[in-house]
Amino acid sequence: MQYDVENTQQQKEESRLNQPITTKFLLRFTIPTILSMVVMGVFSTVDGVFASRGISTEALAAVNFVAPFFSITMAIGFMLSLGGCALVAKRKGEGQHRLARENFSFLTLVTFLSSVAISLASWILRTPLLHLLGTDPAVMGLAMDYLQPLIIGMPFILIGVFVVQFIIAEGNPMLGMVATMLGSVLSAALNAIFTFVLDMGVVGLALASTIGWSVSAVMGLAYFTFNRKGTIYFVKPKWDSFALWRSSLNGISELITSAAITVTSVVMNNVLVRLVGWEGVAAAGIVIAVQGALTTLFWGYASGVAPLVSYNFGRQDRERLNKLFRKSLGVMAVLSGIALVATFVFADPLVRIYVSPNDPFMGHLHAMAMRGLRIAALSFILMGFNTFATSWFTAFNDGLISGLMSVMRTMVFALILLVTLPRVWDLDGVWVALPLAEVLAVVLTVFFLWKMGDKYMYRSKQPLK
Repeated sequence: MQYDVENTQQQKEESRLNQPITTKFLLRFTIPTILSMVVMGVFSTVDGVFASRGISTEALAAVNFVAPFFSITMAIGFMLSLGGCALVAKRKGEGQHRLARENFSFLTLVTFLSSVAISLASWILRTPLLHLLGTDPAVMGLAMDYLQPLIIGMPFILIGVFVVQFIIAEGNPMLGMVATMLGSVLSAALNAIFTFVLDMGVVGLALASTIGWSVSAVMGLAYFTFNRKGTIYFVKPKWDSFALWRSSLNGISELITSAAITVTSVVMNNVLVRLVGWEGVAAAGIVIAVQGALTTLFWGYASGVAPLVSYNFGRQDRERLNKLFRKSLGVMAVLSGIALVATFVFADPLVRIYVSPNDPFMGHLHAMAMRGLRIAALSFILMGFNTFATSWFTAFNDGLISGLMSVMRTMVFALILLVTLPRVWDLDGVWVALPLAEVLAVVLTVFFLWKMGDKYMYRSKQPLK
């Protein structure tokens, strides 16, 4: 009887993944993930806003110096979650439901133990870490105050990242959106209280972020502990070196992307300090924050559609994979246009959130960020296409291609341009490097999408209806 109930629940869940591939279905399936990613992206910029408006511009610079560390540690959670989701969804498509549950439980434990190890190592090395990040001595104390609570809260943050992605893979993107939104809204509310009421400075900003992610972690852990109706829930974990290796390899592009962005951000900060001082880092922080919030449109769709790709790859369904590919390219083109237009239309009010042009001391920072944002926004023309392609290969459990594309796009091309272009165009060279890196990356993207079309069955051998 219990087997029949479980089998029925699995059939209901798989029916959500096995509907006809139409644009309407894709949007209905991915919009909750897009919204949750957008909310996450918007609220991840809140620390910078409160630092600038509620504390000081020096505090904004301090937050931006620490941001690369936060990004790369978050990437470890994304690596295991997105890579693990690709593996577990493939298992489900193959009908190996018990193995899918065991792999999920094992990867959750690995994520927790990894986060504890990262937290301990980062605490011991926190001073050298800030020097490695290129922190300006003028804001070193503020950066340390902001970094320490984030280190302590790292296990909660990484588990929150991990479980939300698996809620989406379970076929319940609405719950994933709710968990993300609740945590993000709580974080923003606590930011206001800690900054304006309790006057806790940058320490309050870090605490608010940690508490917000803890909400997502608790909701996700409770869901997979007590909800036994779906395919995925906690069981006794079993050591599986193949699952760990495959999940890490699948998600390596996310880790490489964040690691590359971290290295690129450190190089950019050093270039900006050399060109215009720490104020350049503050301006870049505004540009990257606004751009990052809009790129969540691309990551939201790519993450939302990935379980469908992995599931249908497990079923070896060429026709559905081809439809997913063609329709996804159309969706990404529309999202790219939205991001580009939104940046140019709302550039001024977005930058004003951080700094006013009428500020007698920091008005020039507004002008600097405005120019940088409008130049950097040109990257949206191709960024969505490149982002989708990276996630596309991750969903096929091909971390090698995904990782290669990521490292070339976000580090090799970007670093070369960041080192060379400012010598020619000074500050503008920093901003131009961002869209030009996407131009160079698109050549590699097109090559791999064409080359691997037959292997991964998304290039149709006959016309589809």
